[in-house]
Amino acid sequence: MPTVNSDGVAIDYEVINPEHTDTPVFLITGLGGIRGIWMNQIDAFSATRPLILHDHRGTGKSAKPSGVYSVPNMAKDIIAIMNDLEIEQAHLVGSSTGGAIIQVMCIDYPERVKSGSIVSSWPKSDAYFTRQFSVRKEVLLEMGWEPYTRFSTFTLHSPKFFTDNFQEIQLQENQSIANAPPAEIMAERIDCIIAHDQLDRLGQITCPVLVAVARDDVVTPLYYSHQLSDAIPGAELKIFDEGGHFVYIEKPVEFNESILEFIHRHD
Repeated sequence: MPTVNSDGVAIDYEVINPEHTDTPVFLITGLGGIRGIWMNQIDAFSATRPLILHDHRGTGKSAKPSGVYSVPNMAKDIIAIMNDLEIEQAHLVGSSTGGAIIQVMCIDYPERVKSGSIVSSWPKSDAYFTRQFSVRKEVLLEMGWEPYTRFSTFTLHSPKFFTDNFQEIQLQENQSIANAPPAEIMAERIDCIIAHDQLDRLGQITCPVLVAVARDDVVTPLYYSHQLSDAIPGAELKIFDEGGHFVYIEKPVEFNESILEFIHRHD
C-alpha cells in the first residue's frame, strides 16, 4: 500500500476503485485508527467513486512515533493523502475521532471538503467524555491491552448486538490485541481526543454537513450530536433508533443508505 509523509509521519493508505470518476470519498475511523473496520461499507461506498482508507498515525501500518498526536495533526494527514493523490475535494465520512477530524477539516480546509458526515462524534470533551477516556487510559497503562480491549468493547456495541455476536466480537478483540500499538502511543492518542474542542468554531463551517448517531450510543451520547447540529449552520441530523457507538457495524444497510443519500445530494 502507498504511504505519504505527513509532517514527518508516514501514513499508510489505500484507494479502492481509483478509476471511478465521481467525487472521491474518505472513510475515517475512530480512536482505534484501523481502516479494516469499514468492511461493511467498502462495496457500497466504492460503487461509483474512489474510496480512500487509511490507518491513523500511531496505528496499523502507519508510523507510531511519540509526541505527534492531535486532532489537527490527524486532519493534516487527510490533506497529505489528498495532495499525494491530487484530489482537490472529497466527501468525508468519519466516526467518533474521525468525526472530530472532519470538524477540523471543515473549519481549517473548507475548500477541500465537498461534504462532511460526522458520525457518533462530539464537539468538545466534557466531564462525561473526559472521565470515560481517562479511565480507559488508566486501564490500558496499568493493566495492559487485554483488559483495556475487553473493557472498551462492551461500551462500543449495543447490549443485544454484543450478546448475539459475542463469538465474533471475541475473535475481533483477539485480533486487535495481537496487532495493538505500544500502550504509551495509544495513551497519547487518548490524550489528544480528550483535548478536542471545536465547539466555539463550528459556526464557521460552510460546507454541507450531516450529523448522525444512534440513539443508544453511550460513548458519544445523543446530546453531543445535538450540540454539533445546533452549532453547525445548516447541518442535518440523522438519528438511528439503535446501533450503539458502532452503528455502521450494527446497522450497515441503514447506515450506508443514509450517508450515501446525503453524499449524492451534494455531489
